[in-house]
Amino acid sequence: MKLISAELILPITRPLIKSGAVLIKDKRIAKIGPRKELKKGYPSAQEFHYPLLMPSLINAHTHLELSGIGLINQKDFVSWLIEIIQKKRELDRLKIEQSAKQEIEKSLNLGILSLGDIISEPIMFQVHNQSPLFSTLFLELIGMRERELSAKLEMAKTILGEFNYQLGNNRLGLSPHSAYTAHKELYRLAKILAKKQKLALCTHLAESEQESELVRTGAGEIFNSLYPLVNWQDIKPEPSWRSPAQYLKEFIDEELSLVHCVEVSDEDIEILCKAKAVVHCPRSNLNLLGKLAPLPKMLKAGIPVALGTDSIASAGDLNLWEEMKRVLELRNQYPGGEIKPFEILKMATINSARAIFRENELGGIEQGKIANLIAINLSHLPEQIEELSEAIIETGEKALGAIFIAGEKDSTSSGN
Repeated sequence: MKLISAELILPITRPLIKSGAVLIKDKRIAKIGPRKELKKGYPSAQEFHYPLLMPSLINAHTHLELSGIGLINQKDFVSWLIEIIQKKRELDRLKIEQSAKQEIEKSLNLGILSLGDIISEPIMFQVHNQSPLFSTLFLELIGMRERELSAKLEMAKTILGEFNYQLGNNRLGLSPHSAYTAHKELYRLAKILAKKQKLALCTHLAESEQESELVRTGAGEIFNSLYPLVNWQDIKPEPSWRSPAQYLKEFIDEELSLVHCVEVSDEDIEILCKAKAVVHCPRSNLNLLGKLAPLPKMLKAGIPVALGTDSIASAGDLNLWEEMKRVLELRNQYPGGEIKPFEILKMATINSARAIFRENELGGIEQGKIANLIAINLSHLPEQIEELSEAIIETGEKALGAIFIAGEKDSTSSGN
């Protein structure tokens, strides 16, 4: 058993604990309480003591397999997509594997111990299986020809079945890519399979004006430029005269996480309230679109908003600390109001755990949850939650101390 104590414990899911401690047993949090009481009750437990203890961070959305491509500096969304597709075709298996492993190591060293990773390359399941992280692996589904969809689902079943028994710390999921790359029937089939096999489910939604244009009118730049590149010249989407959120409304519920949701109206936000969570990727959205999602409106509506980096190709790196800093910097510039610092910490922890369908085991310091914890070495510890949250975010990874993965201290992390 281990006792991890701190001057302040920030559980995220409950109030601050002064001079507290967390008892770790069998990789999980066994007890939380006053340090004095737990030291007395468990005198033989090995103790680690820090200024501040909080849950590890969770990157709710990324595409790790694209890490070898690097940042693509295209300001036009469709041009960026086209370059992604072209450069991905040039990546070999070794490059994908090596770059992904490097980014997993970087995430670990930053105290980011879980990812929501979108996967189209089966090698990525093996990469994650060898990783100590606690991630959710979403197998990407793409297909617009209705006659091909059943075969695509069968292939997905085969791939998931192959890796179902060698998951390591991970769980499986499905990800119909988007309304402009996945037929509605593919969403329906994915929902059925996810329910049957207890899989997590997520999709990109309302990321760009071009997506909205295609869904609404059946035409535009995606149809003119992207579809020919992937040999979809024969596909002509029917105009729906609806927004992407309205178009996929029948599939949006507690069993589906949504990513981006930049191009949404107040009416759309009512639909988003039914989703598991909405994942915000601020640096990616700003780099590609020059826009931000209306987070304050979503939060006021009660939507759990999570935080992700998206891929290196759009964000530049997978550093969730930088995402939090960007939200903090722009907290007064979001459409619809201000975002408070503690809300940002929730986005990177418990809300992200929810977005990757692991909120019952990750994202907070609670009894029974996996002991994925990080120590923060702040010289001054404000006892007011918003001031403390702001200090944590502003200082970022520079104040990161010890990192505990399932209760085991990572040997490469700093701190005693």
